[in-house]
Amino acid sequence: MKKPVISLCMIVKNEADSLPRCLKSIKDIADEIIIVDTGSTDETVQVAKKFGAQVIVVPWKGDFSYARNAGLNRARGTWILFLDADEELDADDKEQLRICAEHLEFEAFFLQIHNHSGETINSPTATVNPIIRMFRNRPEYRFRGCIHEQIVSSILEQQPDAALHITSVKIHHYGYGGTVVADKDKIRRNLQLLEKALGEDPNDPFHHYNIGVEYMRMNDWYSALRHLLESLSLAPPETSYIHLLYKYIVRCHFHLGNNCEAIGACDQGITVFPDYTDLYHLKGTVLLASNRKQEAKEMYLIALQKGPAPLLYHTDAGTGTYLSAFALGQICEELGDGSSAIHWYVEAIRFQSRWTAPLLKLIRVMKCAHQENELAELLIKRFLPLWKDATILVVKALIEENCYLAASAVEKSLLKHGISATRRDNTPECTVAILPEIGTDRTIKDALVNTETGKALQLLQPWLSNLLSSPDTVTKEAYRKSRTLLSLADAHLHHITLSSPRFSVYWRARYTLPSPKLEF
Repeated sequence: MKKPVISLCMIVKNEADSLPRCLKSIKDIADEIIIVDTGSTDETVQVAKKFGAQVIVVPWKGDFSYARNAGLNRARGTWILFLDADEELDADDKEQLRICAEHLEFEAFFLQIHNHSGETINSPTATVNPIIRMFRNRPEYRFRGCIHEQIVSSILEQQPDAALHITSVKIHHYGYGGTVVADKDKIRRNLQLLEKALGEDPNDPFHHYNIGVEYMRMNDWYSALRHLLESLSLAPPETSYIHLLYKYIVRCHFHLGNNCEAIGACDQGITVFPDYTDLYHLKGTVLLASNRKQEAKEMYLIALQKGPAPLLYHTDAGTGTYLSAFALGQICEELGDGSSAIHWYVEAIRFQSRWTAPLLKLIRVMKCAHQENELAELLIKRFLPLWKDATILVVKALIEENCYLAASAVEKSLLKHGISATRRDNTPECTVAILPEIGTDRTIKDALVNTETGKALQLLQPWLSNLLSSPDTVTKEAYRKSRTLLSLADAHLHHITLSSPRFSVYWRARYTLPSPKLEF
């Protein structure tokens, strides 16, 4: 038989629900699949065999390396690729991974692990972490560590000059979405294993680092800081995760209210890693929380200039792009520079078109600045093509913010381009569906403008009566009150000039009201 090129090696336990997604993602890549099962009681083994996997049953001994190495002992491929059941290979990166496997001058490849905050590939990416996930299949290369098992130390011990290549191949990881963590109680399990390992080797910086991370997940920032500082003091300068130690130490100080110490840790990290964008962005966040807005603005600008962190760094998604631009928009807004705020919110949308926060901010800022016409023109010319089938949601967002003229203009533009404003069942999807609400809202607005409080309350009464029959009465009533307050604020804003002393007061009141919920 032809020798396999890539051997996928996995360890699993009770992963029948998530395993099919993982195996489907690599079915055209892996020449053989070896799965070590550590005691599943569900259909995991049957699912694995349906995909042609060799299944090895290994009793769980509280040691991840032991289980992983059991799979390596069976692998025949030139390369070992290892994934977890809650991961999948990006469909667009399969060819790139094949090409990597042709380069035998390398001993291992770093892949980019995209940790999602939700349970699907469309969930926002929270962090991106480069990790060795494919390496040459050699008998001397074996995993070490009972938890957070590593292969790199084994490779470098055998070949100190081994060539390791950083790729842009993406692995999507869903295992630390909130519900999955809670269900599997990963934090408790991890801490138990790590404390045991630390007891055996109390001066191991990697153990201290990993324990610090687990305490961060528990929001125990004091314990996390203690272990992270210890790790930093013990780790050799060439340690791959030192840049993360600085970032996490900053976060711990920040959550503990030690802003001066957090800024100092940022500066120390920047001295060692001047190209690490995350530290500039994080310093901006601490400065902003310290009410040092101009200094914070400078840090976010530097982050944008540097752009996303180089591939060798663990990074928070959006740092150096949409998160930094959004933060600049918020600062400019707080400084009263509306035009600059608009610019940065537009940039944030340009970087990440399906993130709703800058869109909602943009709508509100331009609405409060009496720029509804310009808003419609901006959305139509710059962004509607990016949103494609989600454009109806943009219309809804405009309506929620009382931007009826802009909503009408956008909807007309959609119809002009053949995008219907109805659902597949031909029921109205946007403006038409809520015209009764719009009409009533305008009437209430007029009543409030003319100080006809009694009339406004009378108009509100049918709404409140109808809400009483709903099982979701409290939520809907709160929503209606919020809409009424928006109308009241808009009524005042539309009857005073931008130069009026009262304008800033009404603007602030209008701006601080709750924003509508919108998800693409």
